[in-house]
Amino acid sequence: MADRNKKGRNLRQFVTLIVAVVIVVVVSVLFQHWWNNRPGPAPREITIEASAGGETVTVPPYSACEIDVECPEGEVTDLAVGADEKLTLTLPPEVRDHDFSLLMIYDNPAANDQRLYPGNSTKEVEVPGSVELKGEGEDGTTDARLLVVEVRSPQIGVDENGTESPVRVVWSINAQP
Repeated sequence: MADRNKKGRNLRQFVTLIVAVVIVVVVSVLFQHWWNNRPGPAPREITIEASAGGETVTVPPYSACEIDVECPEGEVTDLAVGADEKLTLTLPPEVRDHDFSLLMIYDNPAANDQRLYPGNSTKEVEVPGSVELKGEGEDGTTDARLLVVEVRSPQIGVDENGTESPVRVVWSINAQP
C-alpha cells in the first residue's frame, strides 16, 4: 500500500512540474509577442536631446511627413554652441534603432558634411562647434562655425486610414551663438 501512495505522489509531482513548465512557456511566448508588437510613439512625438555648454534642450521634430507628401515646416530648436564647444546629440532607441543621417551646415560651405549611421551603431553623436579648414587665414587655416544640424530618420507611422506607412522625420537645431 505504501508503494502505491509513493507512486501516486510521484505522479502528482510530475504532473505539477509539467503544468508549471507549460505555464512558464505560455507566459513567455505571450510576453514576447506583446513586447514585439507593442505600439511605439508616433513619429511626431519622438524627441532627441541636444546639449552644449552645460545647457540641454529637448528637440521635437522639425518635420514628420509621409514620403512624397508636401511637409509643413515646424519650429527649429535654438541652442547656443560656442566655437570651442561640441554639440552632443543623444538619440532615443526609436532613432538609433534605424539608419539615420546627420547633416552639419557651417558658415563656410567647404566645411559642410553629412554622415550616415547604420542602425544600433551609436547612442550619441558629437558635432564640433567649429572646424578648421585650410584657407586664407594668417596661419594658412580658417575656422568655419557651426550653423545648423539636422538629424534625419525614416520611421513607420500610421496614416489617416490607420495603415502603417513610411514617414521621414527631421530634427533641426540652430546652433548659432
